[in-house]
Amino acid sequence: MRLTGVEFLRFSAQHSNATRNWMLVKLLTDDPRLFGIGDASAMQNDTEVMGIINGWFSRYLEGRDPLDSEVIWATLYHDTSARGGRLATTALSGIDIALWDLKGKILGQPVYKLLGGAHRRQLRVYANGWYTNPGSPEQNASEARDVVAKGYTALKFDPFGQGHYYTIPAAEAKLAEERVAAVRAAVGDEVEILIEAHAKFAPTTAIQLGRRLEKYRPYWYEEPVAQERIEELKLVRASVNIAIAAGERLYTKFPFAALVEQEAVDIIQPDIAHAGGITELKKIAAIAEAKHVLLAPHNVCSPVGAMATIQLGMSCINFLFLEYHAEFYSDHYFTVASGFPRQEGGYVQIEDTPGLGLVVNEDEIAKHPPLKTVSASGGKIKGI
Repeated sequence: MRLTGVEFLRFSAQHSNATRNWMLVKLLTDDPRLFGIGDASAMQNDTEVMGIINGWFSRYLEGRDPLDSEVIWATLYHDTSARGGRLATTALSGIDIALWDLKGKILGQPVYKLLGGAHRRQLRVYANGWYTNPGSPEQNASEARDVVAKGYTALKFDPFGQGHYYTIPAAEAKLAEERVAAVRAAVGDEVEILIEAHAKFAPTTAIQLGRRLEKYRPYWYEEPVAQERIEELKLVRASVNIAIAAGERLYTKFPFAALVEQEAVDIIQPDIAHAGGITELKKIAAIAEAKHVLLAPHNVCSPVGAMATIQLGMSCINFLFLEYHAEFYSDHYFTVASGFPRQEGGYVQIEDTPGLGLVVNEDEIAKHPPLKTVSASGGKIKGI
């Protein structure tokens, strides 16, 4: 079997905090019945990513055996001048996920089987996309109760409002603490609360805020500082009695190796659609496992990227839990591809279907074209 072509499927969705564009990569073969689907969603840079993939396909992929996924990954990474940047690794991720989907279909096995089997039959998920930002403490508390009523046992939110970079006014810091206190009171002691900071703060501010929130027992403190300087993460981790999570803005195994080696984090969060796909996340997970660091992948993916993360998570012994927005997006998140699991009791479970286990509905995708502009309130990157 040989690769013969590439197509792109684009669509959008939204939830209370974000509007998203997603782009799927469809790798075609000389058998019209078999193709692979990947996620190469760059959110606002689809045109650039499509250009990269089209250029790579004609030069590196056309006529190749899709079973050679790791050789193809290495070729695309090492033989191209664009290596290491977010757009290039997003393109690479989309191709890699599609190759694993195709490989599973060719061999008649789910992806997790090809990765070595399942350490667990169901994956724990945590809710995101459920809250208003900025919202009042009472509003966030009410929203949190609704999340727990849906069955979730863990939820994440950014209590720090909008537009605060490096530092935060005293009144806003107090309001952030009140939001966390209200959510903790609303959900009780047995539900995990995960605090998101979106890489906004200088180390001193991050430490002060983290110490204020310790009493509410957050499970983790995500991206309290920017990703550019590991020393800042190490300082916060040494100064705050909350587990530190980071990694959604890092791409390929190399920066994750540095995070782990320098003991800067407790939990790593690579994104399968940006950090290098299934091939690379399996290696990142192994690097983390060597130092007993947990894996909790970032996931604002389409159903394809999310399903790839689920397949990967089943095969990784240090997998913690998965970010899950699906039930908080527009309803068509579940209809653009059949086979994507709904959470039950805070867990997801999948069938043993070859490849990723999804059947993409191109007619449904066409009903939800990409938006001209997209946004993610609270998710802006800290200015440098």
